[in-house]
This record gives sequence, C-alpha cells and structure tokens, in this order.
Amino acid sequence: MRKLVVSNLVSLDGYYEGRGRSLPALFEHDHRDYASDTSFHLYNAERLRAADTLLLSGRTSFLAFRDDWSRVPGDPDAPAFRRELAGLMNPVPKVVVSDRLTEDDLAPWTHTRMIRRADCHREIAALKAGEGRDILVFAGRLLWNDLLARPTAWSTSST
Repeated sequence: MRKLVVSNLVSLDGYYEGRGRSLPALFEHDHRDYASDTSFHLYNAERLRAADTLLLSGRTSFLAFRDDWSRVPGDPDAPAFRRELAGLMNPVPKVVVSDRLTEDDLAPWTHTRMIRRADCHREIAALKAGEGRDILVFAGRLLWNDLLARPTAWSTSST
C-alpha cells in the first residue's frame, strides 16, 4: 500500500496564505536570518525522491505550480535548490483534483491527468492501492483537510 504524504506551509499561528489569499504574501515577513535556510526545500526534494505521483488540488494552485516550476530549468538566476526541485517535480506524473481545469491548461506539464472532485476519494483510494512509491500532496489544504475529515471515504479498505 502506498503512503499519501502532505507537504505544506503553515505559519505557527495557523495561516496558510498571506494577505489577499496570496501564498507569496506569507513570506513578506521572512526574517533575514532565515534568508539562506533551504531546509524546507531540501525536505521537499527528499519527499519528491520518495514519490512517483504528485497530487495537486485546484485550478489556481495547479496553474501557479505549473507556471513557476516549468520556468525554473531555463532560469539562469534560479538557485540550485530550485533547479533541483524542478528537475524532480517536472517529470513526475501529476494528478490534479479540479472541476475547472481544461486539457489545454495542463501544458507544458506532461504526464498530468485531472480528476473531478466528485471522483477524488475513489481515485485517491485506487492510487493508494496501486503499486508504486509515495503519493505526494503539495499544498491543497482544502483537499487534505477533506481527506483528514473523511478517511474512510478514500482509504484502501473501502475499494
């Protein structure tokens, strides 16, 4: 049975995003002592090496990930740790839970398929029951909160 692993940012006081529902706004208050700390990025690289499926949730989140990470390999100014993460993330098969994405939205990320919200518990249970390495969930707080609240809906024992 495959593991479903969530990697997400949340502040100590429980914020998942900054002002205006912006994830980058969460970093506006980074302390200069942590500017060169790559611990979270190294952790995510380790998680990506252990996974063979990346699970993303929502059109906005997916498009932000796709746009950012598909650009990194061609950016000569990208830090080495971002290039490493992009090298791990871009080729891995991706599953996106969304009712609003279209097939055209998926490019340039290859190996990406969509599942609809109504089917996500069944599809995630099938992923977990299948062969392979970890399934990594990046961000997607609405998805993983739903999965936490209703584990019997997607556990492999219900398939």
